[in-house]
Amino acid sequence: MRSWRIARIAGIDVNMHWSFMILPVLVGYSALSGGRGLAAAAYSIGFVLAIFGCVLLHELGHALMARRFGIQTSSITLLPIGGVASLDRMPERPIQELAVALAGPAVNVVIAALLLIPILAGFVGPTPTADALSDSFLGQLMLTNIALVIFNMLPAFPMDGGRVLRAILATQLSYVRATDIATRVGQVMAVLFAIAGFFGQWMLVFIAMFVYVAGRAEAQMARAKASLQGWSVRDAMQRDFQMIPADATVQQVAHAVALSPQQAFPVVDGSNLVGILEKPQLMLAAAGNRHSLAVREIARHDLPTLEPDAPLTECLELMQQKQASSLPVMRRNQLVGLVTAANLQRWMTALRPA
Repeated sequence: MRSWRIARIAGIDVNMHWSFMILPVLVGYSALSGGRGLAAAAYSIGFVLAIFGCVLLHELGHALMARRFGIQTSSITLLPIGGVASLDRMPERPIQELAVALAGPAVNVVIAALLLIPILAGFVGPTPTADALSDSFLGQLMLTNIALVIFNMLPAFPMDGGRVLRAILATQLSYVRATDIATRVGQVMAVLFAIAGFFGQWMLVFIAMFVYVAGRAEAQMARAKASLQGWSVRDAMQRDFQMIPADATVQQVAHAVALSPQQAFPVVDGSNLVGILEKPQLMLAAAGNRHSLAVREIARHDLPTLEPDAPLTECLELMQQKQASSLPVMRRNQLVGLVTAANLQRWMTALRPA
């Protein structure tokens, strides 16, 4: 299991990636190995968890702002390098993307301001110095939130500052051009992060990798969506495909499926669609000697269906969200087609200018 749900807030699943547990363990071990004792280790772990509480609120800021524009968030995942809000889609209107991007850092500004109240109340006389602030738990947490605002606002697309940059550019340029420029700036920032990381801040190396890879992937997605504008699912759907009876066993269909170039198969009960069986899932079941299992038991039931007249860009977004290689096309509750990732790739290649 790569991650597990630890809470549900405002209708959004909060997940913890397995690698997140490495961070408090390392922090606690560092304190103990340095001879600081159990109390110092507990303090350090508590502080790390408090920081990630602020990170969670930061991501909720993005998610709730996106909800105002009709964009849902399926989950928020906590990672050692921060949090990721899985929005169903990114807003394409620049003013909306600007609002969503700024909402997260704005939460950290509010947290820092709220923490300042008890900090000032605890001091009598002169305003506390930076040294005094850094010696207290609340002071450290306030300074960390300020640092989070500054760091997140760096123009390292797809971090918040990079999204702000794209939104501003998109007011004057095309969405694809704005994304390309923001991505290039983000890649420069990623190189700078990596250089700084090699001088001791190793976490920056991982952030640099995320910025570089995620920014490039989002730029590719923006270009793909632009190439599919104006086309419908009907234009790219596959009308000739193999289906599998829902009550067929793994043993009965494994050989035929293995030899087929098709990567996903509609599972049907008569004329009713039951789910989609993806080839890797079937091969895994066959390799695990689950030969008597009915394919309906291993088919994916969580995939949305598409209407033939739906925009092809919607299909691309849903495939990315669900990490699916195929989506069924339904008309009046009847299966009429299948859109596959391979079909979309061929379609985009054909539409690409020579």
